[in-house]
Amino acid sequence: MIRSWMVYGGILGLSLAGTWMRFTAEETKGEKEGVALLDEPTSALESITYASPDVDVSFEIRKDTFGSYGWVTVSDHKQKKVKEGETPPPVETKVTSFKAGTAGDKLMESVAPLMAKRELIGVDAAKLESFKLTASTSSLAVKAAGQTATLELGGETYGAKDLYAKHRESSRFYVVDDELIKPLKFAVTRLPERGLFATKVEEVDTVVLSAGTRQVEWLQHNKEDRSADWWERKATAGTDEVGKKDETFSNWLEKALKVKSASYVQAGEEPATTEPVFDLSFSVQGKPTETLHVLKSESDWYAKSDFSRGLVKLTRSAVEDTADEVDDILAGREPAPKEKPPAPAALEGGPGAPGAHPPMPPGMPGMPGPRPGLPPGIPGGKLKPH
Repeated sequence: MIRSWMVYGGILGLSLAGTWMRFTAEETKGEKEGVALLDEPTSALESITYASPDVDVSFEIRKDTFGSYGWVTVSDHKQKKVKEGETPPPVETKVTSFKAGTAGDKLMESVAPLMAKRELIGVDAAKLESFKLTASTSSLAVKAAGQTATLELGGETYGAKDLYAKHRESSRFYVVDDELIKPLKFAVTRLPERGLFATKVEEVDTVVLSAGTRQVEWLQHNKEDRSADWWERKATAGTDEVGKKDETFSNWLEKALKVKSASYVQAGEEPATTEPVFDLSFSVQGKPTETLHVLKSESDWYAKSDFSRGLVKLTRSAVEDTADEVDDILAGREPAPKEKPPAPAALEGGPGAPGAHPPMPPGMPGMPGPRPGLPPGIPGGKLKPH
């Protein structure tokens, strides 16, 4: 009997040990593997700089009342192609600046700490040539906690997309993941922020919508339970209104939160004049109030928010319906349903056009006949075999 208990006790002990090993393995699974070139956390990151003949990228970490964020400046160098023997014109450089979005957050996590996959030992002149490191034209510099690690970038490794690199500060050679570089090479398309709000709707306590002199506030109830949350329209000063559940506002807010940035407006490209359309403010207890300003200039729509940190251009189709319903939402009434656009007019002379004849079935008069010299009624003139 005692032996049985000892056996069961041993099995239980091994089971607990195995569970602990799996738990600790999962706990450390997220740690980076490889050789540390700059062993500082993402929170200590100050800047990322990428330089190449085609594009230069500066990724600067900035901070304000609403937190830290990445601000990107891209200099694209374009050389026009010319015919053989012709002198090429000067290189054209286009500068684009914007706040980095979620792809920028991932980039920051990938470079701090900065890791190499492995170190290369015994690199001689011949290998330097084959690694394309003899005269490197591209580099990556990461600065964190006052320290800088600079990688001079070479060619791709055989059978993979990893890159050979020289660590400038130590003169050692490494293989690094090319995923460190890709977001920077294509920064203009991959890194911009598209969102307009930092606050998630499930965090919001109150929302204020204003247009001109009109302003209404809504209070969110049960925000922790998304299946039971609802918005209370607060009474407007100087009226006999009372607080009430407002599903119309809830539907409108869901639409407003889907409005995205199309592009950042660059210096010198700002519209001459803009007209304020509406403001939308989010309040969360213990945090600064976040406000979105929606503007219009002729047929173009713009926005500036505490989250975007700059003027952005909006996609017209995404914001126009939302803006058109602001008056109704402020008045507490259901917006009128949108009229469907009329069906496109029939093409002149085509089916359905006024005076057009209905299509004739095959074989009717007016249809093309058989080619000359072929028996009538035989498609293509081919006789059926007897």
